[in-house]
Amino acid sequence: MKKNVSAKRSRKLLFVCGEDWSFVSHRIGLGRAALLRGDEVIVACNANDAAVQLRSEGFRVIDVPIARGGLSPLKSLKTIRALACLICREQPDVVINVAIQCVVLSCLAGLMVGARRSVNMVTGLGFMFVSNGTKARLVRAVVSMLLRFYARCPSIHIIVQNSDDFDLMRGFGFRKTRLSLVRGSGVDIRQFHPREQDGIDGLRKTVIFVARMLWSKGLAELVDAARILKSRARDYRILLVGDSDPVNPDSADTESLVKWQNDGLIEWLGKRSDVAELLRQSDLAVLPSWREGLPKSLLEAAASGLAMVATDVPGCREIVKQEQTGLLVGLGDAEALADAIENLMEDDAKRQKFGQNARVMVEQELCDAVIIRETLDVISGKPGLIP
Repeated sequence: MKKNVSAKRSRKLLFVCGEDWSFVSHRIGLGRAALLRGDEVIVACNANDAAVQLRSEGFRVIDVPIARGGLSPLKSLKTIRALACLICREQPDVVINVAIQCVVLSCLAGLMVGARRSVNMVTGLGFMFVSNGTKARLVRAVVSMLLRFYARCPSIHIIVQNSDDFDLMRGFGFRKTRLSLVRGSGVDIRQFHPREQDGIDGLRKTVIFVARMLWSKGLAELVDAARILKSRARDYRILLVGDSDPVNPDSADTESLVKWQNDGLIEWLGKRSDVAELLRQSDLAVLPSWREGLPKSLLEAAASGLAMVATDVPGCREIVKQEQTGLLVGLGDAEALADAIENLMEDDAKRQKFGQNARVMVEQELCDAVIIRETLDVISGKPGLIP
């Protein structure tokens, strides 16, 4: 009897992510599931306030200086050294790297010290893969070169969130045996759920944009669309929920956000902890992003029964199905964005139907239970999921 119990050995998992709050918002369900099955879970990140919650739940949180704001050579070397020392000391069964910057740096650290296996969550390719600036092109070339190198390393497994990124990683040389498609990070459908009726009498209809205040999230296009709608005398509330990120070269400045608010174009709420309630009070979700993995904000909007408007780009089109759960518009096209918003805001029946379809899609394919199970299968070394 004892022999059967001990045969199921617990694993030591090391998650590497940029910030503690990011692990809480995107990966805590996965971490809790790993704890529940008996794994030891370590979270290496820039540890701040959210680390207190994580430690209270049984996670080991280790403060590591994860480089942010582009691949600065000095900051990157400091991160690689710290991660190499940590991996060497802890000897995890699996290192799980979250987001492209951690993938690039932690894989290198793991190879230096002989990490047994790494599972790398490419949750999107970030500013470096959507900007045509000189620095971004240089960083993109370096990252592409490293990914081609990692494709030749048997210990490195990649998880992507959409079929476009799957094809891209295949192009870098990753075999299907070391490449999996898991659509997003999941969403808690008990926390994010529709309100009881569509629309609230007497209140202005509300469009909600939930994201960091980054240009690559389509922020400028949304503001331009707000100007167009205002010129058409469409009196919608356009809520921006999320904070600016001064470390990120892609971030909008606070002065611009305040000016747009003073001009009556948008209402900037900053970072909020009540996103689920804000979604229930809204009528339409919008994300005119330049590229995504599979955006958490649209997952939460879909779970909340909202129709969506987004750009026809990788990631967004995985969840916004044209004329089924929302409307897709061309990248950078503010007028088409304004037209799509107006179309759905003025057609209550269509908007409600799209929202219902979105909720069903999340329940069947994209909820926490489905995504966590698929991700744990990959971490455990079971056969990968492919399109």
